[in-house]
Formats: sequence, C-alpha cells, structure tokens
Amino acid sequence: MNIPLFQCNLPTMTNPQLNILVSHMKNFFKEGFFDVMTENTQLYGDYIAVGAQYTAYIYPLGNIEKIKSICSYYSVWALIDDQFFDNSVDLVDIFAKIKDFKGALNEETDIDKLFFPIANFCSEVCWSKESKEIFKLESNKYLDEVLFQRTIEVERQQVSLEEYMECRAYDVAMPVMYALLWHLHDDLPTSSYYSGAFTKAFKISGYTIGLLLDLYSYKAKKKEIKEYAHVVKIIQRSENCDEQSAIDRAVALFYRYSQELEKEFNRLEEDFPTEVRYFRYVQSGSIRYCNENRKIRYLKENEADENLTKGRSIL
Repeated sequence: MNIPLFQCNLPTMTNPQLNILVSHMKNFFKEGFFDVMTENTQLYGDYIAVGAQYTAYIYPLGNIEKIKSICSYYSVWALIDDQFFDNSVDLVDIFAKIKDFKGALNEETDIDKLFFPIANFCSEVCWSKESKEIFKLESNKYLDEVLFQRTIEVERQQVSLEEYMECRAYDVAMPVMYALLWHLHDDLPTSSYYSGAFTKAFKISGYTIGLLLDLYSYKAKKKEIKEYAHVVKIIQRSENCDEQSAIDRAVALFYRYSQELEKEFNRLEEDFPTEVRYFRYVQSGSIRYCNENRKIRYLKENEADENLTKGRSIL
C-alpha cells in the first residue's frame, strides 16, 4: 500500500506570532477541558498543534487576540470531533452531542459542560453580528453533514462515490474555516459571502481535504466502519478494483480537484482579490498542516503505542 505526501501549488505563509500561539495553547491545555480524552485521543490528538500550528498556517494574517481565541476553539472542537463524532458509532450519543454543539453555537446554558468553551467562544464581545451569523450558518451545515455521514456508516448504507463526496465536502468543515475569515478581517464585506460566489470553491476545497484526510487516516486506529464511509472502500466497491488501484484513483481525484480549485480561485480573484488571497492560505495551510502532522494524528494501527505520554505534540 502506497499513499504519497500530497503537494500544493498555492502560496504558504506562517503567522509570525506562532510562538505566542503555542504558549497560549500550552496554557489553555492545562485548564481541564482535555481531561475527557480517551487513550485514542491522547495518542492521536495533538490538540496543542491543532490549535496553534494549524491556525498559524491557515490564518497567517489578522488580529492576534482573535486568532488566539480561534486556537482555543479549534482545539476543543477537534477533540469533540475526534472523540465523539469521528471515533464513535453510537448514533444516539452522536445526535445528543450535535444537539449540545448547536446549543453552544446559540450560546445556550443548558448544555453539557463539554461544550462550554464553544459557547464562550461564540459569546465573545469581539464578534460582529454579521460575522457570527456567517460562522453559525456554516457550523450548522458541518454538524448536519457529520450526522449524515455517521448515519451512512452506522446503518451500512451503500452510497455512490458522488454522494459520499458531497457529504464529505462539508463533514471536513472547510467552509467553517473560510467563514471565520469574515470574523478575522475587517476588510471583508459580509456582502461578498452572501453573494453566493464562493459556494463552489468551498465545496471543491472540501473535496480535496476530505480525500487527503481519508487517505492519511486509512489505517489509523479508529472505530470507523470504513467499508461504508471511506473513499478507498467506496471506490473499491463501485469500480470493482483492488486496494492500491482505489488509492491511486483517490490520489488522482485529489489533484484533479486541486486544479479545479486553483482555476476557481483565479476566476474569483478578478472580483474578490482580498477574499481569494485569504482563501489560498486556508487551503495551502490545511494541506501543509496535515502533511506535517501525518505521523501523529494519522498513525497506522501497527505504529500505535498506547503508552505514549498524554498531551504529546509535534511542537
């Protein structure tokens, strides 16, 4: 089995305040929110890097205090997604957690304390009403698609590759990453988001990152029922091919969609140059982060060591 390291032709940049973000995340990590981690999320999580490194790669520009807040949010969100969505096949519990997550987005107080950091993030005074609505809109889409994909998996529904990719595009939450740009940057008018011009780009970006994550996590130690909710298995079933042929097909799809995304960014750039500048960093930073963290967050089962120290990090 051969899965290559994925390449990206878009420009990259690291937030110059990365060291500040790392220090912030190390302190945040001590506050107790991560005490719920299981052995699996202790092994794979690397939530310090999810918060600091990933955020520094996709948001190299912007208000540092807002970025620090996003760091904390991302790390808790990643833990919830890893432990209670992605590594679970209990639909009743997944539904309950999604309900609480949506409640936290609406700043409700009658929710599981696990979601208090989400509610705190949404209640910060630095939000504008318009940017918060954009964030909540895309976050709710993500949560709906999480439930849809987990349902496909648990109920062992045989979906087509196209149906799976449509779901996966939002399940990986790339539109949420783009949506937060309107919170970070005052030079982005909310009217550009609501124009609908970026829908295609956000979806194609989701295709690429969904393919990348499926391939990198293919042999990871997780509770997924991969036969029904993984691109390699779906390609094998639909095209009646062997494992490596399915992997090669998924890799080819990644590069096809990457080229389509570059063309779409180029098309949009004439009317939305500032937005596209930031979009390119979100896309390239996501690929860069996944490449660099492949050996921690996506370990193969035979590489796993359950005795590794809690809270280990590439940083």
